[in-house]
Amino acid sequence: MYAIPTAFVSAMFVVFGLYVLITQGATRLFTPFILMCAATFAWQGTWTLLFQTDNPQTAELLVRCGYLFILFLPTTFYHFVTEVAAQRRERPLLIASYGLCFVLAILLPGNEVVAGYRHFFFGYYPVAGPLHPLHVVQTVLLAGRSAQLLLAARRNAEGHARRRLDLCLASLCLYSFAAADYAVNYGARFYPPGVLFIGLSLALLAITIVRYHLIHPYAVAATIAHEISTPLATIGMHADEIASVWDHVFKGYRMAVTHGIYDDHDDSGQSERISQLASAIRREVSGTSAMVEMALASFTLDRLDRSRFSRHSVRQCVASALERYPFNSDERARVTVMPIDPALAFSGSDTVVVFVLFNLLKNALHAISVGGDGQITISAVQDRDFCVLQFRDTGPGIARDVLPYIFDAFFTTKRHGSGAGMGLAFCRRATELLGGSIDCSSIQGAHTTFTVRLPVPDSPADRALRKTPARAPH
Repeated sequence: MYAIPTAFVSAMFVVFGLYVLITQGATRLFTPFILMCAATFAWQGTWTLLFQTDNPQTAELLVRCGYLFILFLPTTFYHFVTEVAAQRRERPLLIASYGLCFVLAILLPGNEVVAGYRHFFFGYYPVAGPLHPLHVVQTVLLAGRSAQLLLAARRNAEGHARRRLDLCLASLCLYSFAAADYAVNYGARFYPPGVLFIGLSLALLAITIVRYHLIHPYAVAATIAHEISTPLATIGMHADEIASVWDHVFKGYRMAVTHGIYDDHDDSGQSERISQLASAIRREVSGTSAMVEMALASFTLDRLDRSRFSRHSVRQCVASALERYPFNSDERARVTVMPIDPALAFSGSDTVVVFVLFNLLKNALHAISVGGDGQITISAVQDRDFCVLQFRDTGPGIARDVLPYIFDAFFTTKRHGSGAGMGLAFCRRATELLGGSIDCSSIQGAHTTFTVRLPVPDSPADRALRKTPARAPH
């Protein structure tokens, strides 16, 4: 009967792991969760056999095999928390913890970690060796650090994000109670209750993942981006192939017409448009790919690791945005870039800033196309601790009653199908997470200016941002 709880929990975690995999897919967050499930399944399965055996030799083998998985369980939980709190800066400590687990695992065949076994009323159970306290200290430190990370993330979270973190904290508390099992390793005679606390803890995490979409938003975004990007790339390659061979095909066509082999009296110039269509397809593919990348970036903004922010040239970011943007016909000629100091730089993510520039370009070009004429001017200067980048278009401007709402999500003045109203909302979220800001001024019928402010490297604003915990994923 003493083996029933361990057998039940062992089987339960196979179901947990498979259920989360099937419903949510494989992601960065899924990896540590499945490691926890696998370690718990193997540990509890081994204890099921251990509590049933009467053979001392078999017990000797099982106590060391079971403890192999116990050694890794606290680190896998900490690994999970670092992903939930989006704390990539914890990676060195995480690697060190896994390293210690491997060292202790190598010592398991001896008596340093587990010094044999002792027989209790419920069956055989491991006896702590001289290095076992090192594992106990590791467990306590990892549990404490996990609580710190979750509490820090919770302070910056709202709504469902805070609810998810509350459940993760509850799971951590339940998990911590399982440490009572260590007393049995040191001779206390009671049935180890850790099976119940671990079972409840990881069950609560499984509910959090599935019910409150801890993994789902990022997984869906990543899956959609992958599924769309692959056929887009294939279409782009086919368009390039058509463009590369069309000159030869068209020369043969003209020769056939010249020599009377083919009569083109019904042709109205459609054949000459093939090369133009190939270029148009490539342009649309490039633009759509960029929009897919930007949509994925909007899902992962909250996972930005501020400790990895680095110095980036403003001039290079502007050049990259203009080079990658899918301009139509004469649109590129409408954009003027004022001279930008090569030394002017900001601290942050160049990829995110390029996507911000994409959005501003798209909006400005739409504005001047609606107005029928206009120019776009891009400039950048340094103003104390900030790099100030301005987009000015001489389009129709924005009405005074509309201006306060342009950065709101899903707000748009474009006709149905021309925009979802998420572009400027993305720009605001991105600049704020980079420690900057964006604002807009406009005179209807004259011009509109968007001003982006980003902290320069090593400025007080930059240093303060690096010390601020990243927001929890939404």
